[in-house]
Amino acid sequence: MKFNEFPFIRYTIFFVVGVLLYPITKQFFGEAILAILLSCLMGYIGLTFSYSPKKRTYFKVLLPSLAYLGLLFSGMYVASLRDVNLIPDHLIHFSEIKSYLAKVEEVDQIKPNSRGNRLSVQAVETSDEWLPAQGEVQIYHQSTMTLAPGDVIYIEGAPRLIAPPANPSMFDYSEYMARKGIYFSHFIGKKFKLVSRPEKASWSSVIVAWRQYLKEKIEFHIKDSQAKQIASALLLGQKQDLDKGLSEAYATAGAMHILAVSGLHVGIVYGFFFLLFRPTKMEGFKRAGYLIVIVGVIWFYAILTGLSPSVLRSATMFTFICLAQMNSRNPSIFNPLALSALLLLVYDPFLIYAVGFQLSYVALLGILLFQPLIRKMWYPKSKGLRYLWDITSVGLAAQLTTFPLAVHYFHVFPTYFIFTNLLAIPAAFVIMSIGVPFLLFAAFPGLANVLGWLLDYAIQFLNLGIFGLQKLPFARMDDLFMHLPEMILYWAFLFCLYHWILDRRKHRLVAIFALVFVLGFYRIILSLDRTSEEYMVIYKLNKGVVMDYSHQGQLYTIEWEVDPDELNYNVRPHRVKVMGGAAKPLAFWVKEGLCGISLPMNKELLLDANTLLPTTSHGLTMYFWENGKWWPHQEASPQNPISKGAIKISFNN
Repeated sequence: MKFNEFPFIRYTIFFVVGVLLYPITKQFFGEAILAILLSCLMGYIGLTFSYSPKKRTYFKVLLPSLAYLGLLFSGMYVASLRDVNLIPDHLIHFSEIKSYLAKVEEVDQIKPNSRGNRLSVQAVETSDEWLPAQGEVQIYHQSTMTLAPGDVIYIEGAPRLIAPPANPSMFDYSEYMARKGIYFSHFIGKKFKLVSRPEKASWSSVIVAWRQYLKEKIEFHIKDSQAKQIASALLLGQKQDLDKGLSEAYATAGAMHILAVSGLHVGIVYGFFFLLFRPTKMEGFKRAGYLIVIVGVIWFYAILTGLSPSVLRSATMFTFICLAQMNSRNPSIFNPLALSALLLLVYDPFLIYAVGFQLSYVALLGILLFQPLIRKMWYPKSKGLRYLWDITSVGLAAQLTTFPLAVHYFHVFPTYFIFTNLLAIPAAFVIMSIGVPFLLFAAFPGLANVLGWLLDYAIQFLNLGIFGLQKLPFARMDDLFMHLPEMILYWAFLFCLYHWILDRRKHRLVAIFALVFVLGFYRIILSLDRTSEEYMVIYKLNKGVVMDYSHQGQLYTIEWEVDPDELNYNVRPHRVKVMGGAAKPLAFWVKEGLCGISLPMNKELLLDANTLLPTTSHGLTMYFWENGKWWPHQEASPQNPISKGAIKISFNN
């Protein structure tokens, strides 16, 4: 593979770098980003028109430099357009809000004690007047009235900024929502009034209504409760109804990618039409017309399933492949793949931070690059074995490249992922092959009954296999983590390994061994840092108490009346990332407003039982967790000695 044959890969890389650099460089460039971008563009155009063969070397360096610099600043500029700090009438700039008007954007999502929805604000009432405003709010209401897209409602009170995490390394919900453009949440109960409803349904509300209609058909025709949930997730992209046990089984088996509507599902829809007729054998307008129909069906399915990042990527990529097939029968997939990423990031630059977007592209790159190499290792004579080996090689290639992301974000690795893919991928193809016709003919009772019955048993068979894999010993490895430098080194290792396999050049092999050495050295440095630090972290929890103490690389802990879910989501990520693996228990006592903790080396730490702060600061340094970082006690909260987040007590003085 020659890199210069795929220009859109280069364009996308520089654009992505610009998006990633924006949060770091915006304070230096400010409003000058657009001016620099226009200067690069004008300079490039000017040099192009003044090109001279006599100065070919000069232009050969300067023209690409200006082009790539322009792409870099294009990424920064597009990211700046989504920066709410630069939008004067955004909600984030209003200090006092009495009430506001907002338009409903989604169908109500059923929650345990309320209904959730997303609103786009149109105007706010301050102490003086009504003012136009913009921004989105995640609301939760308890009204019996169902909110639908297009409804305009009046809400009393002010939305609140979504709070950052109270503990280190835990999932940052505020950042996750901010990258979707939502900075505020509001529990409104029944304190709202319906102002208006659209007389004519918008296209989005029609799609939502159609999705709801199909979901009701699934509920009616599929009898098994777990099969209903899988059908809604797999066919319509509705995963919010999955119960915890079912979701855990699929996660343990490594089959969550089956439930997340993605390139696999869009690819099945795409391949379904190729089974009917082969456009590569058609000529002229017939081929173009058939490919346009395929593109239309793909986008209808993508919209119907909610336009998740992975579906957007797949639909965009297959669109460009279809366009390329109008001129070429066997187009390269790398340029359409890179172009689809570039267009999606122009539309929403913060998609680059979405885990689904990252996994989707990295997995597909792994399949495109490594699957052919793995497949060549063995060529079974049996057609059935070749089919199974093809599926296995796809799973191996995808896991090879997505392993760092999965470990970084989810801290687990499915041990039997090969067997899962051998079961799940053919099952998904069968389910989609039955499910898509079921969705198309759901209005015909007789046909829907037959297809629904087949779909029900196909999903039950898949569930039976997934639960069986979950029960196998050592079904997954837990408490794994990779830091960003390790991920970069790992991917660099794969890049060099791929090219060494292709050309067997000596310098590639040297680079491979060098990267392995650097990766090992980095791990040693992390271990030495861990053994040199001595500190205690007291986590902020709604129920119970958890204290983790790190001493000479060993983790000790106190867990008292803690909720298992809070332990898993609030405590475990920090343990895995920073403090290491298994923990030993610490002895402690509580008496007369004091909490005494017996530490290794015959030491004892006394804490105030109410504030959990040390009774003496001699030899200790205290930090409070606030806004995503540790702050020294005096710097963090000079007015309030009690931390709103986790507390860190360092003994390294």
